[in-house]
Amino acid sequence: MLCTTVGVAAIAIGQISTIASDIGLHAVGSKFLAKAPPSGAQTILVIGDDHSGPYDAACQCHLLHADTFMLVHMDPNQGQTSIMSIPRDLMVNFTWKGVSWTDQKFNSAYSVGEGPNRSVPLADQLVLKVVRQYFPGMAINHYIDINFDAFIGVVRAIGCVYVDVDHRYLNTTDQTYSKINLEPGYQKLCAGSALSYVRYRHTDSDFVRVARQQDFIRQAKEQLGLFNLLSKLDSIAKAFGEAITTDISGVKTVNSLLQLVAFSQSRPIRSAPFKSANTAYQVVNSSGTIEDYVTSTPALIKQSIDNFLYENPAAPTPGAHAPARTSQHTHAHHHHAAGTGSTTSGAHDLFALTAANQAAALQLAPSVPFPVLLPRFETGEATANDPSGPNDARAYTIADESGHVYQGYRVDWQQNTGGYYGIEGTNWLNPPLFANPSATLTIHGRTYMFIDDGSHWHDIGWRSGNALYWVSNTLLEDLSNAQMLSLAETAHPITP
Repeated sequence: MLCTTVGVAAIAIGQISTIASDIGLHAVGSKFLAKAPPSGAQTILVIGDDHSGPYDAACQCHLLHADTFMLVHMDPNQGQTSIMSIPRDLMVNFTWKGVSWTDQKFNSAYSVGEGPNRSVPLADQLVLKVVRQYFPGMAINHYIDINFDAFIGVVRAIGCVYVDVDHRYLNTTDQTYSKINLEPGYQKLCAGSALSYVRYRHTDSDFVRVARQQDFIRQAKEQLGLFNLLSKLDSIAKAFGEAITTDISGVKTVNSLLQLVAFSQSRPIRSAPFKSANTAYQVVNSSGTIEDYVTSTPALIKQSIDNFLYENPAAPTPGAHAPARTSQHTHAHHHHAAGTGSTTSGAHDLFALTAANQAAALQLAPSVPFPVLLPRFETGEATANDPSGPNDARAYTIADESGHVYQGYRVDWQQNTGGYYGIEGTNWLNPPLFANPSATLTIHGRTYMFIDDGSHWHDIGWRSGNALYWVSNTLLEDLSNAQMLSLAETAHPITP
Protein backbone atom coordinates (compact mmCIF):
# COMPACT_ATOMS: atom_id res chain seq x y z
CA MET A 1 0.00 0.00 0.00
CA LEU A 2 2.90 2.35 0.76
CA CYS A 3 4.46 1.78 -2.67
CA THR A 4 1.06 2.27 -4.30
CA THR A 5 0.44 5.52 -2.42
CA VAL A 6 3.87 6.85 -3.32
CA GLY A 7 3.35 5.89 -6.96
CA VAL A 8 0.01 7.66 -7.21
CA ALA A 9 1.24 10.63 -5.18
CA ALA A 10 3.95 11.10 -7.82
CA ILE A 11 1.23 12.20 -10.24
CA ALA A 12 0.90 15.96 -10.01
CA ILE A 13 -2.44 17.39 -8.96
CA GLY A 14 -2.55 19.19 -12.29
CA GLN A 15 -2.19 15.89 -14.12
CA ILE A 16 -5.00 14.36 -12.06
CA SER A 17 -7.15 17.35 -12.92
CA THR A 18 -6.42 16.84 -16.63
CA ILE A 19 -7.24 13.13 -16.35
CA ALA A 20 -10.47 13.96 -14.52
CA SER A 21 -11.44 16.40 -17.28
CA ASP A 22 -10.71 13.81 -19.98
CA ILE A 23 -12.68 11.04 -18.30
CA GLY A 24 -15.59 13.26 -17.29
CA LEU A 25 -16.36 14.70 -20.71
CA HIS A 26 -19.74 12.95 -20.73
CA ALA A 27 -20.31 12.50 -16.98
CA VAL A 28 -23.87 11.54 -16.04
CA GLY A 29 -24.82 10.64 -12.48
CA SER A 30 -27.44 8.12 -11.41
CA LYS A 31 -29.82 7.67 -8.51
CA PHE A 32 -29.12 3.95 -8.72
CA LEU A 33 -25.50 4.37 -7.63
CA ALA A 34 -24.28 4.21 -4.04
CA LYS A 35 -21.95 6.90 -2.75
CA ALA A 36 -18.38 5.67 -2.87
CA PRO A 37 -16.61 5.55 0.51
CA PRO A 38 -13.68 7.96 0.96
CA SER A 39 -11.38 4.94 1.24
CA GLY A 40 -11.79 1.23 0.90
CA ALA A 41 -13.50 -1.03 -1.62
CA GLN A 42 -15.45 0.19 -4.63
CA THR A 43 -17.51 -1.61 -7.25
CA ILE A 44 -17.77 -0.47 -10.87
CA LEU A 45 -20.20 -1.71 -13.52
CA VAL A 46 -18.56 -1.78 -16.95
CA ILE A 47 -20.96 -1.90 -19.90
CA GLY A 48 -19.57 -2.90 -23.28
CA ASP A 49 -21.67 -0.90 -25.73
CA ASP A 50 -22.50 -2.54 -29.07
CA HIS A 51 -24.10 0.77 -30.02
CA SER A 52 -25.34 0.45 -33.56
CA GLY A 53 -28.25 -0.87 -35.56
CA PRO A 54 -31.66 0.43 -36.59
CA TYR A 55 -34.51 1.15 -34.20
CA ASP A 56 -37.22 -1.50 -34.34
CA ALA A 57 -40.72 -0.10 -33.69
CA ALA A 58 -42.20 -3.52 -32.97
CA CYS A 59 -40.11 -4.09 -29.83
CA GLN A 60 -39.42 -0.37 -29.22
CA CYS A 61 -35.73 -1.16 -29.04
CA HIS A 62 -32.57 -1.34 -31.10
CA LEU A 63 -31.78 -4.64 -32.74
CA LEU A 64 -28.24 -4.68 -31.38
CA HIS A 65 -27.68 -4.60 -27.64
CA ALA A 66 -24.88 -4.04 -25.17
CA ASP A 67 -22.26 -6.74 -25.48
CA THR A 68 -20.89 -6.98 -21.96
CA PHE A 69 -21.89 -6.33 -18.36
CA MET A 70 -18.90 -6.74 -16.09
CA LEU A 71 -18.68 -5.96 -12.39
CA VAL A 72 -15.25 -4.99 -11.06
CA HIS A 73 -14.67 -4.91 -7.28
CA MET A 74 -11.38 -3.41 -6.05
CA ASP A 75 -10.83 -4.13 -2.37
CA PRO A 76 -7.54 -3.11 -0.70
CA ASN A 77 -8.73 -4.60 2.59
CA GLN A 78 -8.83 -8.07 1.05
CA GLY A 79 -5.87 -7.43 -1.23
CA GLN A 80 -7.66 -8.43 -4.43
CA THR A 81 -9.66 -7.32 -7.43
CA SER A 82 -12.67 -9.47 -8.32
CA ILE A 83 -14.49 -9.61 -11.64
CA MET A 84 -17.93 -11.07 -12.24
CA SER A 85 -19.81 -10.92 -15.53
CA ILE A 86 -23.59 -10.79 -15.65
CA PRO A 87 -24.80 -13.06 -18.48
CA ARG A 88 -26.31 -10.98 -21.27
CA ASP A 89 -28.91 -13.77 -21.71
CA LEU A 90 -30.01 -13.79 -18.05
CA MET A 91 -33.81 -13.89 -17.89
CA VAL A 92 -35.21 -10.82 -16.12
CA ASN A 93 -38.46 -8.87 -15.69
CA PHE A 94 -38.53 -5.12 -15.18
CA THR A 95 -40.68 -2.02 -15.45
CA TRP A 96 -39.60 1.12 -17.29
CA LYS A 97 -41.66 4.26 -17.71
CA GLY A 98 -44.82 2.46 -16.66
CA VAL A 99 -44.40 -0.45 -19.08
CA SER A 100 -43.78 -3.98 -17.80
CA TRP A 101 -41.26 -6.13 -19.65
CA THR A 102 -41.40 -9.84 -18.88
CA ASP A 103 -39.16 -12.76 -19.86
CA GLN A 104 -36.47 -10.44 -21.19
CA LYS A 105 -32.78 -11.05 -21.66
CA PHE A 106 -30.67 -8.87 -19.41
CA ASN A 107 -29.11 -6.99 -22.30
CA SER A 108 -32.57 -5.94 -23.52
CA ALA A 109 -32.63 -3.48 -20.61
CA TYR A 110 -30.00 -1.48 -22.47
CA SER A 111 -32.07 -1.26 -25.65
CA VAL A 112 -35.36 -0.57 -23.87
CA GLY A 113 -33.74 2.17 -21.79
CA GLU A 114 -32.11 3.64 -24.86
CA GLY A 115 -35.48 4.13 -26.52
CA PRO A 116 -36.23 5.80 -29.86
CA ASN A 117 -33.97 8.74 -29.05
CA ARG A 118 -30.93 6.47 -28.71
CA SER A 119 -30.06 7.93 -25.32
CA VAL A 120 -27.05 6.09 -23.91
CA PRO A 121 -27.43 7.68 -20.44
CA LEU A 122 -31.01 6.38 -20.21
CA ALA A 123 -29.87 2.94 -21.35
CA ASP A 124 -27.28 2.94 -18.56
CA GLN A 125 -29.90 4.06 -16.02
CA LEU A 126 -32.18 1.13 -16.77
CA VAL A 127 -29.30 -1.34 -16.62
CA LEU A 128 -28.32 0.05 -13.20
CA LYS A 129 -31.95 -0.19 -12.09
CA VAL A 130 -32.18 -3.85 -13.13
CA VAL A 131 -28.85 -4.62 -11.43
CA ARG A 132 -30.16 -3.11 -8.19
CA GLN A 133 -33.38 -5.12 -8.57
CA TYR A 134 -31.71 -8.49 -9.15
CA PHE A 135 -28.54 -8.00 -7.09
CA PRO A 136 -29.81 -6.64 -3.76
CA GLY A 137 -27.15 -5.89 -1.20
CA MET A 138 -24.51 -5.09 -3.80
CA ALA A 139 -23.80 -1.37 -4.00
CA ILE A 140 -22.57 -0.08 -7.37
CA ASN A 141 -20.40 3.00 -6.85
CA HIS A 142 -19.61 3.90 -10.47
CA TYR A 143 -20.43 2.84 -14.00
CA ILE A 144 -18.53 3.08 -17.27
CA ASP A 145 -20.24 2.59 -20.63
CA ILE A 146 -17.45 1.92 -23.11
CA ASN A 147 -18.08 1.62 -26.83
CA PHE A 148 -16.00 0.12 -29.64
CA ASP A 149 -14.04 3.32 -30.29
CA ALA A 150 -13.07 3.67 -26.64
CA PHE A 151 -11.97 0.04 -26.41
CA ILE A 152 -9.78 0.33 -29.50
CA GLY A 153 -8.39 3.63 -28.24
CA VAL A 154 -7.43 2.14 -24.88
CA VAL A 155 -5.77 -0.88 -26.52
CA ARG A 156 -3.75 1.51 -28.69
CA ALA A 157 -2.85 3.64 -25.66
CA ILE A 158 -1.58 0.54 -23.86
CA GLY A 159 0.47 -0.36 -26.93
CA CYS A 160 -1.57 -3.40 -27.96
CA VAL A 161 -1.99 -6.45 -25.72
CA TYR A 162 -0.07 -9.74 -25.74
CA VAL A 163 -2.62 -12.56 -25.53
CA ASP A 164 -2.31 -16.34 -25.41
CA VAL A 165 -4.98 -17.25 -27.98
CA ASP A 166 -6.32 -20.68 -27.05
CA HIS A 167 -7.47 -21.96 -30.48
CA ARG A 168 -8.30 -20.93 -34.04
CA TYR A 169 -10.89 -18.18 -34.35
CA LEU A 170 -12.28 -17.89 -37.85
CA ASN A 171 -15.32 -16.16 -39.26
CA THR A 172 -15.10 -14.45 -42.63
CA THR A 173 -18.54 -15.21 -44.09
CA ASP A 174 -21.28 -15.08 -41.43
CA GLN A 175 -22.27 -11.42 -41.25
CA THR A 176 -24.36 -12.07 -38.13
CA TYR A 177 -21.08 -11.94 -36.21
CA SER A 178 -17.98 -9.79 -36.51
CA LYS A 179 -15.21 -11.04 -38.77
CA ILE A 180 -12.16 -12.65 -37.20
CA ASN A 181 -9.17 -14.69 -38.33
CA LEU A 182 -6.77 -15.55 -35.50
CA GLU A 183 -4.41 -18.50 -35.23
CA PRO A 184 -3.69 -20.09 -31.83
CA GLY A 185 -0.60 -19.08 -29.86
CA TYR A 186 0.94 -16.19 -27.96
CA GLN A 187 0.63 -12.99 -29.99
CA LYS A 188 0.07 -9.24 -29.91
CA LEU A 189 -3.51 -8.13 -30.55
CA CYS A 190 -4.10 -4.55 -31.64
CA ALA A 191 -7.19 -2.44 -32.30
CA GLY A 192 -9.72 -4.36 -34.40
CA SER A 193 -8.21 -7.80 -33.79
CA ALA A 194 -8.42 -7.30 -30.02
CA LEU A 195 -12.04 -6.14 -30.30
CA SER A 196 -13.00 -9.10 -32.50
CA TYR A 197 -11.32 -11.47 -30.03
CA VAL A 198 -13.17 -10.25 -26.94
CA ARG A 199 -16.50 -10.00 -28.81
CA TYR A 200 -16.30 -13.41 -30.49
CA ARG A 201 -19.44 -15.49 -29.92
CA HIS A 202 -19.81 -17.37 -33.19
CA THR A 203 -19.39 -20.84 -31.64
CA ASP A 204 -19.21 -20.06 -27.92
CA SER A 205 -21.62 -19.91 -25.02
CA ASP A 206 -22.09 -16.67 -23.13
CA PHE A 207 -20.00 -18.10 -20.28
CA VAL A 208 -17.01 -18.93 -22.50
CA ARG A 209 -17.20 -15.47 -24.02
CA VAL A 210 -17.09 -13.64 -20.70
CA ALA A 211 -14.27 -15.91 -19.53
CA ARG A 212 -12.30 -14.84 -22.62
CA GLN A 213 -12.98 -11.18 -21.83
CA GLN A 214 -11.81 -11.62 -18.25
CA ASP A 215 -8.69 -13.45 -19.43
CA PHE A 216 -7.94 -10.58 -21.83
CA ILE A 217 -8.15 -8.13 -18.92
CA ARG A 218 -5.83 -10.27 -16.79
CA GLN A 219 -3.22 -10.42 -19.53
CA ALA A 220 -3.52 -6.70 -20.30
CA LYS A 221 -3.00 -5.90 -16.62
CA GLU A 222 0.16 -8.02 -16.42
CA GLN A 223 1.56 -6.34 -19.51
CA LEU A 224 0.77 -2.83 -18.30
CA GLY A 225 2.23 -3.02 -14.79
CA LEU A 226 2.19 -0.12 -12.33
CA PHE A 227 5.03 1.82 -14.00
CA ASN A 228 3.52 1.65 -17.47
CA LEU A 229 0.08 2.40 -16.04
CA LEU A 230 1.28 5.64 -14.47
CA SER A 231 3.26 6.64 -17.56
CA LYS A 232 0.32 6.02 -19.92
CA LEU A 233 -2.51 7.42 -17.79
CA ASP A 234 -2.89 10.56 -19.89
CA SER A 235 -3.29 8.71 -23.19
CA ILE A 236 -5.57 6.10 -21.62
CA ALA A 237 -7.76 8.81 -20.08
CA LYS A 238 -8.04 10.64 -23.40
CA ALA A 239 -9.02 7.41 -25.17
CA PHE A 240 -11.62 6.76 -22.49
CA GLY A 241 -13.04 10.26 -22.35
CA GLU A 242 -13.65 10.57 -26.07
CA ALA A 243 -16.01 7.62 -26.27
CA ILE A 244 -17.46 6.65 -22.88
CA THR A 245 -20.36 7.64 -20.69
CA THR A 246 -19.71 7.50 -16.95
CA ASP A 247 -20.58 9.14 -13.66
CA ILE A 248 -16.89 9.51 -12.78
CA SER A 249 -15.83 13.14 -12.57
CA GLY A 250 -13.86 15.48 -10.34
CA VAL A 251 -10.30 15.41 -9.01
CA LYS A 252 -11.23 13.81 -5.67
CA THR A 253 -13.15 10.92 -7.26
CA VAL A 254 -10.50 10.26 -9.89
CA ASN A 255 -7.67 10.41 -7.35
CA SER A 256 -9.45 7.87 -5.14
CA LEU A 257 -10.00 5.52 -8.08
CA LEU A 258 -6.42 5.91 -9.31
CA GLN A 259 -5.16 4.72 -5.94
CA LEU A 260 -7.41 1.66 -6.13
CA VAL A 261 -6.37 0.92 -9.72
CA ALA A 262 -2.68 1.29 -8.88
CA PHE A 263 -3.15 -0.99 -5.88
CA SER A 264 -4.83 -3.62 -8.05
CA GLN A 265 -1.86 -3.65 -10.44
CA SER A 266 0.21 -5.54 -7.87
CA ARG A 267 -2.53 -8.04 -7.05
CA PRO A 268 -4.08 -10.92 -9.00
CA ILE A 269 -7.46 -10.55 -10.65
CA ARG A 270 -9.92 -13.13 -9.35
CA SER A 271 -12.76 -14.35 -11.55
CA ALA A 272 -15.96 -14.86 -9.55
CA PRO A 273 -18.37 -17.12 -11.45
CA PHE A 274 -22.01 -16.21 -11.83
CA LYS A 275 -24.11 -19.07 -10.47
CA SER A 276 -26.93 -20.08 -12.80
CA ALA A 277 -29.76 -22.55 -12.47
CA ASN A 278 -29.99 -23.25 -16.19
CA THR A 279 -27.66 -22.10 -18.97
CA ALA A 280 -29.93 -23.13 -21.88
CA TYR A 281 -33.51 -22.46 -20.82
CA GLN A 282 -35.59 -22.18 -23.99
CA VAL A 283 -38.67 -20.04 -24.54
CA VAL A 284 -40.74 -19.58 -27.71
CA ASN A 285 -41.23 -15.85 -28.23
CA SER A 286 -44.22 -14.08 -29.77
CA SER A 287 -42.83 -14.49 -33.29
CA GLY A 288 -42.42 -18.25 -32.83
CA THR A 289 -38.62 -18.11 -32.53
CA ILE A 290 -36.94 -20.23 -29.87
CA GLU A 291 -34.81 -18.10 -27.54
CA ASP A 292 -32.11 -19.45 -25.22
CA TYR A 293 -31.95 -17.90 -21.75
CA VAL A 294 -29.76 -18.19 -18.68
CA THR A 295 -31.82 -18.51 -15.51
CA SER A 296 -30.90 -18.13 -11.86
CA THR A 297 -32.58 -17.89 -8.45
CA PRO A 298 -32.41 -15.33 -5.62
CA ALA A 299 -30.45 -17.85 -3.54
CA LEU A 300 -27.92 -18.50 -6.31
CA ILE A 301 -27.56 -14.78 -7.04
CA LYS A 302 -26.90 -14.14 -3.34
CA GLN A 303 -24.17 -16.79 -3.44
CA SER A 304 -22.71 -15.08 -6.49
CA ILE A 305 -22.73 -11.70 -4.72
CA ASP A 306 -21.19 -13.07 -1.53
CA ASN A 307 -18.45 -14.79 -3.50
CA PHE A 308 -17.79 -11.71 -5.60
CA LEU A 309 -17.67 -9.22 -2.71
CA TYR A 310 -16.48 -11.11 0.32
CA GLU A 311 -14.67 -14.32 -0.57
CA ASN A 312 -10.91 -14.17 -0.70
CA PRO A 313 -9.79 -17.67 -1.68
CA ALA A 314 -6.05 -18.00 -1.77
CA ALA A 315 -4.41 -19.71 -4.68
CA PRO A 316 -3.78 -23.42 -4.26
CA THR A 317 -0.43 -24.26 -2.73
CA PRO A 318 1.61 -26.00 -5.44
CA GLY A 319 3.38 -28.18 -2.87
CA ALA A 320 0.11 -29.86 -1.93
CA HIS A 321 -0.11 -31.31 -5.46
CA ALA A 322 3.55 -32.20 -5.79
CA PRO A 323 5.66 -35.24 -4.86
CA ALA A 324 7.76 -35.24 -1.74
CA ARG A 325 11.32 -33.80 -1.54
CA THR A 326 10.65 -30.60 -3.44
CA SER A 327 11.72 -27.06 -2.65
CA GLN A 328 9.14 -24.31 -2.76
CA HIS A 329 8.92 -20.55 -2.44
CA THR A 330 6.10 -18.16 -3.13
CA HIS A 331 6.23 -14.46 -3.85
CA ALA A 332 4.45 -11.56 -5.46
CA HIS A 333 0.89 -12.27 -4.31
CA HIS A 334 1.57 -14.14 -1.04
CA HIS A 335 -1.12 -16.81 -1.23
CA HIS A 336 -1.45 -19.20 1.70
CA ALA A 337 -3.95 -21.95 0.91
CA ALA A 338 -3.67 -25.71 1.09
CA GLY A 339 -4.62 -28.00 -1.76
CA THR A 340 -5.34 -31.65 -2.21
CA GLY A 341 -4.36 -34.42 -4.53
CA SER A 342 -1.13 -35.92 -5.80
CA THR A 343 0.68 -36.11 -9.08
CA THR A 344 0.96 -39.79 -9.80
CA SER A 345 1.66 -40.23 -13.49
CA GLY A 346 -1.47 -41.13 -15.38
CA ALA A 347 -3.83 -40.27 -12.51
CA HIS A 348 -6.47 -37.52 -12.37
CA ASP A 349 -8.46 -38.88 -15.35
CA LEU A 350 -5.49 -38.58 -17.70
CA PHE A 351 -4.78 -41.02 -20.50
CA ALA A 352 -1.77 -41.77 -22.67
CA LEU A 353 -1.10 -39.25 -25.41
CA THR A 354 -2.25 -40.47 -28.81
CA ALA A 355 0.24 -41.23 -31.58
CA ALA A 356 -1.62 -38.80 -33.85
CA ASN A 357 -0.90 -35.90 -31.53
CA GLN A 358 2.74 -36.87 -31.24
CA ALA A 359 2.96 -36.95 -35.04
CA ALA A 360 1.39 -33.49 -35.29
CA ALA A 361 3.95 -32.08 -32.85
CA LEU A 362 6.82 -33.73 -34.72
CA GLN A 363 5.91 -31.71 -37.79
CA LEU A 364 6.66 -28.53 -35.82
CA ALA A 365 10.20 -29.51 -34.79
CA PRO A 366 11.98 -28.16 -37.91
CA SER A 367 10.26 -24.78 -37.46
CA VAL A 368 11.51 -23.95 -33.95
CA PRO A 369 15.13 -23.71 -32.73
CA PHE A 370 14.53 -25.57 -29.46
CA PRO A 371 13.07 -28.94 -28.44
CA VAL A 372 9.31 -29.40 -28.87
CA LEU A 373 7.81 -30.72 -25.63
CA LEU A 374 4.52 -32.58 -25.18
CA PRO A 375 2.92 -34.04 -22.05
CA ARG A 376 2.73 -37.82 -21.88
CA PHE A 377 -1.00 -37.61 -21.16
CA GLU A 378 -4.21 -35.93 -22.25
CA THR A 379 -7.57 -35.65 -20.52
CA GLY A 380 -10.03 -38.49 -20.87
CA GLU A 381 -12.70 -36.25 -22.37
CA ALA A 382 -10.35 -34.49 -24.78
CA THR A 383 -10.78 -34.85 -28.53
CA ALA A 384 -7.71 -33.82 -30.48
CA ASN A 385 -8.23 -31.65 -33.52
CA ASP A 386 -7.59 -33.23 -36.91
CA PRO A 387 -3.81 -33.96 -36.87
CA SER A 388 -3.61 -33.20 -40.59
CA GLY A 389 -5.02 -29.73 -40.11
CA PRO A 390 -3.05 -26.57 -39.21
CA ASN A 391 -5.05 -25.52 -36.18
CA ASP A 392 -4.07 -27.91 -33.42
CA ALA A 393 -0.29 -27.77 -33.85
CA ARG A 394 1.23 -24.49 -35.02
CA ALA A 395 4.64 -22.83 -35.14
CA TYR A 396 4.70 -19.03 -34.99
CA THR A 397 6.90 -15.97 -34.58
CA ILE A 398 6.34 -13.12 -32.13
CA ALA A 399 8.07 -9.78 -31.58
CA ASP A 400 8.58 -8.20 -28.18
CA GLU A 401 7.97 -4.50 -27.49
CA SER A 402 11.48 -3.69 -28.74
CA GLY A 403 10.86 -5.49 -32.03
CA HIS A 404 13.07 -8.51 -31.33
CA VAL A 405 11.53 -11.57 -33.03
CA TYR A 406 11.20 -14.95 -31.32
CA GLN A 407 9.93 -18.37 -32.39
CA GLY A 408 7.21 -20.38 -30.69
CA TYR A 409 4.77 -23.27 -31.03
CA ARG A 410 1.43 -24.29 -29.57
CA VAL A 411 -0.42 -27.62 -29.53
CA ASP A 412 -4.14 -27.65 -28.64
CA TRP A 413 -6.63 -30.21 -27.40
CA GLN A 414 -10.37 -29.62 -27.30
CA GLN A 415 -11.72 -30.40 -23.85
CA ASN A 416 -15.36 -29.56 -24.53
CA THR A 417 -17.46 -27.32 -26.72
CA GLY A 418 -15.57 -24.04 -26.76
CA GLY A 419 -12.87 -25.25 -24.35
CA TYR A 420 -9.25 -25.75 -25.42
CA TYR A 421 -6.16 -26.45 -23.36
CA GLY A 422 -2.63 -26.78 -24.66
CA ILE A 423 1.12 -26.68 -24.33
CA GLU A 424 3.29 -23.93 -25.68
CA GLY A 425 6.97 -23.08 -26.05
CA THR A 426 8.95 -20.02 -27.11
CA ASN A 427 12.51 -18.73 -26.92
CA TRP A 428 11.14 -15.44 -25.57
CA LEU A 429 12.12 -16.14 -21.96
CA ASN A 430 10.33 -13.22 -20.26
CA PRO A 431 6.98 -12.46 -21.91
CA PRO A 432 4.40 -10.40 -20.00
CA LEU A 433 2.34 -13.55 -19.37
CA PHE A 434 4.81 -14.63 -16.68
CA ALA A 435 5.77 -11.19 -15.38
CA ASN A 436 4.18 -11.84 -11.97
CA PRO A 437 3.75 -15.54 -11.15
CA SER A 438 1.83 -16.09 -7.95
CA ALA A 439 4.13 -18.90 -6.86
CA THR A 440 7.15 -20.93 -7.90
CA LEU A 441 7.96 -24.53 -7.08
CA THR A 442 10.92 -26.80 -7.91
CA ILE A 443 10.10 -30.44 -8.62
CA HIS A 444 12.83 -32.86 -9.67
CA GLY A 445 15.09 -30.02 -10.77
CA ARG A 446 12.47 -28.18 -12.87
CA THR A 447 11.23 -24.87 -11.44
CA TYR A 448 7.59 -24.11 -12.24
CA MET A 449 5.86 -20.72 -12.28
CA PHE A 450 2.13 -20.65 -11.49
CA ILE A 451 -0.43 -18.14 -12.79
CA ASP A 452 -3.76 -18.27 -10.98
CA ASP A 453 -6.99 -16.30 -10.81
CA GLY A 454 -7.77 -17.06 -7.18
CA SER A 455 -8.35 -20.78 -6.76
CA HIS A 456 -7.44 -22.29 -10.15
CA TRP A 457 -4.19 -22.46 -12.04
CA HIS A 458 -4.57 -21.01 -15.49
CA ASP A 459 -0.95 -21.41 -16.62
CA ILE A 460 2.05 -23.38 -15.37
CA GLY A 461 5.37 -22.42 -16.96
CA TRP A 462 9.04 -23.35 -16.69
CA ARG A 463 12.31 -22.48 -18.39
CA SER A 464 14.51 -25.16 -19.89
CA GLY A 465 17.63 -24.39 -21.88
CA ASN A 466 16.92 -21.44 -24.15
CA ALA A 467 13.13 -21.81 -24.08
CA LEU A 468 10.11 -21.07 -21.93
CA TYR A 469 7.33 -23.68 -21.88
CA TRP A 470 3.88 -23.64 -20.33
CA VAL A 471 0.63 -25.57 -20.16
CA SER A 472 -2.58 -23.51 -20.29
CA ASN A 473 -6.02 -24.34 -18.97
CA THR A 474 -9.24 -23.82 -20.88
CA LEU A 475 -10.93 -20.44 -20.60
CA LEU A 476 -13.45 -21.97 -18.20
CA GLU A 477 -10.60 -23.76 -16.40
CA ASP A 478 -12.08 -27.22 -16.90
CA LEU A 479 -8.82 -28.94 -15.95
CA SER A 480 -8.19 -29.47 -12.25
CA ASN A 481 -5.06 -28.14 -10.61
CA ALA A 482 -3.79 -31.71 -10.25
CA GLN A 483 -4.33 -32.37 -13.96
CA MET A 484 -2.51 -29.16 -14.88
CA LEU A 485 0.51 -30.07 -12.78
CA SER A 486 0.55 -33.63 -14.15
CA LEU A 487 0.64 -32.30 -17.72
CA ALA A 488 3.47 -29.92 -16.86
CA GLU A 489 5.52 -32.54 -15.00
CA THR A 490 5.30 -35.11 -17.78
CA ALA A 491 6.15 -32.70 -20.62
CA HIS A 492 9.09 -34.21 -22.49
CA PRO A 493 10.90 -33.72 -25.83
CA ILE A 494 9.25 -35.34 -28.85
CA THR A 495 11.64 -37.28 -31.07
CA PRO A 496 11.02 -39.33 -34.25
